[in-house]
Amino acid sequence: MVKGREIQFGTEADIEGRPCPDSLSEWIDGLPEDLIEIVNQLANSGFGAWTVGGCVRDALLGAPIGDIDLCSTCPPEIVMDIFGTDAIPTGIQFGTVTIKGRNQHYELTTLRSEGVYRDGRRPEQVQWGNSLLEDLSRRDFTINSMAIDLARKKLYDPFDGLVDLSEHTIRAVGDPMQRCDEDGLRIFRAYRFLDRGNLGLWNLNAELHAAMQSKQPILSKVAIERKWTELQKVLMGPHAASVLKLMIEDGALHHVLPNAQFVNPTILSLLEQYTDLSWTIKHRLAFLLVEFDGKEVHQSLKRLKLPNTLLKNTSEFHGFLGHVPKPHSAALRVFRYCLKEDAELHLKFQRILIDASISVHGLGPLSGEVDEIARKWMELNPQQTTHQCLVDGHWIMNRTGIEHGIRLGRLKQWLHRLQIEHDLTSVSEIEMELSRISWQHSEPSTWPQLRFP
Repeated sequence: MVKGREIQFGTEADIEGRPCPDSLSEWIDGLPEDLIEIVNQLANSGFGAWTVGGCVRDALLGAPIGDIDLCSTCPPEIVMDIFGTDAIPTGIQFGTVTIKGRNQHYELTTLRSEGVYRDGRRPEQVQWGNSLLEDLSRRDFTINSMAIDLARKKLYDPFDGLVDLSEHTIRAVGDPMQRCDEDGLRIFRAYRFLDRGNLGLWNLNAELHAAMQSKQPILSKVAIERKWTELQKVLMGPHAASVLKLMIEDGALHHVLPNAQFVNPTILSLLEQYTDLSWTIKHRLAFLLVEFDGKEVHQSLKRLKLPNTLLKNTSEFHGFLGHVPKPHSAALRVFRYCLKEDAELHLKFQRILIDASISVHGLGPLSGEVDEIARKWMELNPQQTTHQCLVDGHWIMNRTGIEHGIRLGRLKQWLHRLQIEHDLTSVSEIEMELSRISWQHSEPSTWPQLRFP
């Protein structure tokens, strides 16, 4: 029971179930009330509904649970009628409707009986069904092909997903060749599911692995956005290096990041040794591709159709990795200003790359006084000045007589750099710096700018 409310019995599944283990029973008892209300509405309308897929898998593993998905005998058109304005037809042609709960959304998919797949992405025809067994039989991996009847507290596991969970094995449901033919993305999903976070690196069933290797060409039919979504999850896993190594050996990584197919094995070893939660996706991508020219990397990332901000930030951080700041306070203050929250990690990356003699941007190993830089960095006081320039164009024009134009803009950049270099906090200090620099007898193209490097 959930918060004293009874879960209604819906249509019973066409498959033998087993009593839920205690851990699942406890999970059911703690489910959100709005989810139970959805299940009860379906049951009272004469339909069956089951929690299915990843939430069942993670509940059995005792892992954190994100989305809770449902499958049901209720056709999508009737789902829309039952739930009215709370129903969103997110994939209604494939039987999927998103239902708005009070605190989260739930994805409900009608049981399906599918026809032939010809494009390696989706079935040619979808028919609504009443068979939970048939629906589970078309899913990708055994660990994702389990369902729960919440009212009866029964677990349905027709393909021995529990066994594979206990043995930490990723295995296809039925014929792995057919599963890969149906949707080429399942190849990438299999790699991704190998990394189970705190549960370690799992095993790949030999027959599934053979199918993944032989069906590599089908990956060309999968949209790059879908492949990137899976690769991003691989990259963010704690065992990313091991999974990437296998993807490179199998030739799979070539289908999403062609130049990563030739990554130096030492890079993967370093990634495995040093990566932690502070490494966001842009840091991991930049480090993985550190040996490649910046223009080549930018084109590869652009091909992934990344959001513009991620594309820009990753390319920028990748470009920074070719440069080491000078080991003095003024240069380090500018470096800190330009890289902001990435400054600390950049210095860590530089130490790793220099110690391992890694070629950066195809130009050879970095060099730099890393010990002296590290010492000076530790001694650097927190920034006192503001990020904005303390003076504006009108102030500069009044003090110098310079009119609007390139000369004025470049002088403002120079003064802003001096402000950051010396951590100036007052306009009078800026005025003192202005009196010291030779802006009157030099070309603006030679004036320092506030940038790194």
